Formats: sequence, C-alpha cells, structure tokens
Amino acid sequence: MRFSKLFSFQFMFISTFLVGCTSTQPINEINESYSSNIKERESILSHLTTWEIKGKIAFIKSDERKSASLFWQKKNDNQQLNLTTYLGINVFKLTSNKNSHTIEVDGETYTSSNLNQLLESLADVSFPTQALSFWIKAIQYSNNDIFTFSTDSQLPLTLTSHYNNIDWVIHYNSYQTVQQDEVTIVLPNKIKITSPNSTINIAINNWTL
Repeated sequence: MRFSKLFSFQFMFISTFLVGCTSTQPINEINESYSSNIKERESILSHLTTWEIKGKIAFIKSDERKSASLFWQKKNDNQQLNLTTYLGINVFKLTSNKNSHTIEVDGETYTSSNLNQLLESLADVSFPTQALSFWIKAIQYSNNDIFTFSTDSQLPLTLTSHYNNIDWVIHYNSYQTVQQDEVTIVLPNKIKITSPNSTINIAINNWTL
C-alpha cells in the first residue's frame, strides 16, 4: 500500500470536505442529553460492532496529497474497506474474515493473518486500521488512550494514543446524531488523524448501524 502502489491513479485532492448528512451538528450544539454520561456512551459504542460508513478520505504526507471515496463495513470480526477514485475505480480493497486479511491493490492480492504486518509491508503511509475501527467511534482502542473532552457537550475533542510504535493524535471536529432503534447515538463525522510523518483526514457522509 505504498503511496505509488495504493494510488496508481491521480486523484483530485479535496482540501475541504463537505459533509452531506442533515443531522450534522458542531460539537457545542449537540444536545447534552445525548452525551451527558461519558461512561454510558462509551459502553454503548464499545458494544456497537456492526456498522457501515461512506465518505471521503485523504492521505497527506510531505508534499503528497491523495484522496479517495471511502466505504467501510464492519460486522463483528469481519470487515470490508474499499477506496475508490471519483470515477468509481477501486484502487484498494481490504477484506477481513476473523484472522484472515486480504488486500487487493494495483492488480495484486496479498493475504496474511497479521493485518499490521500486511499493511506495513505494502505501505509507506501508516494506516492504523485495527485501532481506527475504535477511534472512528470516538472510543478507546487501548486503556492507555487519553481523551480530552468538550466542556459543553462532554464529547471527545481529541484522543492521544501510542499504537504500533507510533504516536497518534485524533481530532474530532464534528459529530452527527444517528438513530439505532429508539436510541440516539452521537458519532464523529469529521476526523483528523496525525502522526509524526503523515495526516489522514476522514469526512463521513453517512453512518449506518
């Protein structure tokens, strides 16, 4: 998944993401009743293991900036993550079935039981897929992950983590409310992930639970 391998096609870089969900709200405008109990929210989201997101993702490293459409579906231990160009051309596909992970990129297929090692062997851009499946819900992947919270909404503003020997900071720039049965859940929809060598921006247009 090197920059040259992952992005064989030249993508249009989107410096500002437009989030199309009508329920999007700034952090300080989320009703406090949705998030007043931090532990309760974390408990609900930690048990949320089936979800789907659609949106945009951008990888920024030095002078390189590449973006793609993002589709990510999680069903417990199984997942599918697709990156496609604005023309709909699939340039990266990750499929996980419990402990078996397959990546299709640049016309080649790679399989391993260790997702981190598989990604590292193909990438010069770190993509913390396993931890990100937690961070994207604004919950801890590790007990050592440290949050800062909004004083108004009690929602996470940042998360700091040391994952896979890299220091990460995740910024939660906006949230949206999502209905699951009769429960209203608040989930991030605009996320900035930084490491010493790269930045990943994610804008989620749609959460499906």
